[in-house]
Amino acid sequence: MKKKFMKIISVILSLSLVFSIGCTGAFATDSVADYLPETEEVAGEITDAGISAVQTVGGLFAGMEDISSFDTFLNNVMKVLYNVLNVVVEALVKTICVVYPDPASWKDLADHSTDTFLEGRDEYKTSADADNYWSLGYASRSLIPEDFEADKYYLGRDLMNKKAQGVYDDMRIRVAVLDDNSGDGAVVIAAIDALGVTSTDTRSIRAGVLEYCAENNIKVSSINVMSTHAHSALDTQGVSTEFFYKLFASSIKNLLGYTGELPFLEAATNFKSYFVDQSIIAVNEAFEDMESGSLYYDSIDASEYIKDKRGLVSKEDLPEFASLRFIPDSGSEETYVVDVTCHPTSFSASNGLVGSDYIYYADEYIKAQEGANMVMIQGAVGQISRDIDVDTTGMDEYEEKGANAKYLGEKFGELIITAEYETELEPIINVHHTELLITPENSILALACEVNLVNNQVYYTEDGVGIISEIGYLEFGNKVGFALFPGELYPETFWGHEIIGDTTWDGSTWEYPGLGTSVEGVDVYAISLANDALGYVLTDDNFAFMGHIIGDGIADEVLSVGKHTGSYFVSTYLELIEDYVK
Repeated sequence: MKKKFMKIISVILSLSLVFSIGCTGAFATDSVADYLPETEEVAGEITDAGISAVQTVGGLFAGMEDISSFDTFLNNVMKVLYNVLNVVVEALVKTICVVYPDPASWKDLADHSTDTFLEGRDEYKTSADADNYWSLGYASRSLIPEDFEADKYYLGRDLMNKKAQGVYDDMRIRVAVLDDNSGDGAVVIAAIDALGVTSTDTRSIRAGVLEYCAENNIKVSSINVMSTHAHSALDTQGVSTEFFYKLFASSIKNLLGYTGELPFLEAATNFKSYFVDQSIIAVNEAFEDMESGSLYYDSIDASEYIKDKRGLVSKEDLPEFASLRFIPDSGSEETYVVDVTCHPTSFSASNGLVGSDYIYYADEYIKAQEGANMVMIQGAVGQISRDIDVDTTGMDEYEEKGANAKYLGEKFGELIITAEYETELEPIINVHHTELLITPENSILALACEVNLVNNQVYYTEDGVGIISEIGYLEFGNKVGFALFPGELYPETFWGHEIIGDTTWDGSTWEYPGLGTSVEGVDVYAISLANDALGYVLTDDNFAFMGHIIGDGIADEVLSVGKHTGSYFVSTYLELIEDYVK
């Protein structure tokens, strides 16, 4: 009864909001076109997403249920209302984007430089040469500024402008550099404890690493910067830093053509430079740590400790973790590289302390138990989160804050070091990347770029504006591969729509297969937030924009490039595989 009452209230509020926004006159007919242009080459390696528009008027009534009860009738009414609301809000924001002045830092597409984009290796190899061998280097550095103090830096959780009040554990970058010593170049896997790292900062880190490699005659084929998606780390993107101030001040800044930083945000600006500089140092240190050894692989079932908060993915369908274990010939410390799938949100939204959640405690546990290193990256995480019940009896308030993170981290750490690792990998690395030019379908992302909430480089194109990003594929030993996506993937986008029982918002069908077997004979896993942070990536049929407010199992698609992002990313990845894996 309570749920039904809340739905009725939602309908009333929706009607009020729809009519109040509709009175602005911003809802133009040409803002609701429904098309997806064919992918086309734009400049060199760049391919155009061709994503534009929300849905047609006919689409407002898509996905209606057969009316068999009051609940289904109410669900249909609510869905139509929110579909209308989606179109109106998109039209309104799009109008604001037209009126709002563009930053002077935006460039023409012809000015795009590929100097910090690495295509990877040209040839896909299926066997190792006789003199190939594994080598790995590890490094880790704290990203907490030396001048850290309360109320100076921002936590990167949401738009709440929350200032950090202290440090609970740590915020780090962890790096593994791997090479098969074939002469084709090493591969960098760098994981930063952050909600996300933009392509702009990723390429700044690459620039510093490439300079070091050139000076030291080191060949590198792929430099990847991932985010652990920790929700209690400092803000690395700018999304959590004085939204309303930026909204007002950036309009003046853009009108004046000023490209410097806004006043009173010096600490936030300095932190971005600091974490980029420290990341470069960490990667360079990992190169200096390289030594030979053997590489092993295993998959890990962590379903006992995780769940899909939407209740759509069952325990048996939750993605397993991929874990690599490097054992040096010298007998020195081992290194684990683990692709987990679980939101690092153990700390409450009201938490004001900096930390990296369970990642920190998994790292500490593995060090304490085995003296080993760990690099943890994030899989197709969507709404997958912890499923634990921690007894906090006897804990003081401070200890209780981190109780969930500590428990979960130690459980993950235990699973990682007790896995069997019976599969030894041949020294073979395959890696390839494709650049993308993405035209935002969701104007909220365009507005975020105009307001300088995020520092993604925006380019003027023939069709409007676009953002440069990339997709990649990384494989070890012809046994285990990783699909590198620039957004936060939902599990069904990667593992296949059937794991959510073909649930759909608009009544259409997701046509793409699961990607876990996209390369024959290889176990392929997803990596989210790889080399960019572009928001949620869902199956197209479950994109509801603002429908998450009323839809069971629907998330914040407001924080997304748009409805067709999932199909574009998946189709581009499959094209990459088809071209590269011969």
